[in-house]
Amino acid sequence: MTRSDGYIESMTAVIESDSTSAVEKRIERVYELPPMPELGRRILALQSDANAGAQQLAKIVQLDPSLAAQVIRYASSAFYGYRGRISNIHDAISRVLGYDLVLNLALGLAAARSFRIPDEGPLGLSRFWEHAILSAVLTQKIGACMPAARRPQPGFSYLCGLLHDFGVLLLGHLFLPEFRLLNKFAAANPDKTLVELEGRLLGMGGARDLLAMGHARIGAWLMEAWKMPEAIAVTLLEHHNPDYRGAHEVSVHLVQLSDLLLSRASDMPEPGELPQALLDILEVSPEQVLELAVQVSEQKADLLALSALAASAS
Repeated sequence: MTRSDGYIESMTAVIESDSTSAVEKRIERVYELPPMPELGRRILALQSDANAGAQQLAKIVQLDPSLAAQVIRYASSAFYGYRGRISNIHDAISRVLGYDLVLNLALGLAAARSFRIPDEGPLGLSRFWEHAILSAVLTQKIGACMPAARRPQPGFSYLCGLLHDFGVLLLGHLFLPEFRLLNKFAAANPDKTLVELEGRLLGMGGARDLLAMGHARIGAWLMEAWKMPEAIAVTLLEHHNPDYRGAHEVSVHLVQLSDLLLSRASDMPEPGELPQALLDILEVSPEQVLELAVQVSEQKADLLALSALAASAS
């Protein structure tokens, strides 16, 4: 696959750096990276098929009764407000959710099955999915407000929000003791960002090296190993970097702005407090994005019901 210049520049620090590559190789010799589930690979292949539609997607999702039930329950949820009865995947796609959303939602849910992490704590599975679903919805909403010429596909924005913290899942999956300690740090320091907490946590051996990489780089590494689209890997890598400029800056800064707004949900910032550089890149107004953040906050109860479905499927 041909790599864009922006992608090569971003991933150089992670994939091509001697030190980071050495860390990855050492970890791979001792620990087995979880593979992308077969269902996820089939959905990913469908994503690149320009001729695919609802019928082909429904056939793939129906191969997994549990995933099919999850998608139907999503379509039937109060958040989407459909008043009819949804009894099959094709109806969930064509009547309520749409092809793009179901494809990316199913991909995220299928991919997450590769991991086993504890449920408790601010980094546990339930809280992970709460943030992932809220971020996915808000990222999609902000993206839809962008000028048409730069606007990403809604399903792609949703997927970026859904996957952006997958590095946390991999950390917990490979290094459970260190993950538990990081989880305790997060509970004791709710005012600190995950990036700040990672810098304080001391591990041993491979765990120390992985923690030094940080969850953003870990997630990008996983996306590379799974051969996910380069835009997804770059978004995971750079979503804490306000200075990133490159081919995928829209998705990077959509997720970044969404994270900022969600972190201030209980104390929404004033329009003038939002980073102007982010707003300029996305070509959205502060009033627009704050209104969307309020909408998501008002819908939080319904969205948390969806996140509980996602956590139960993992």
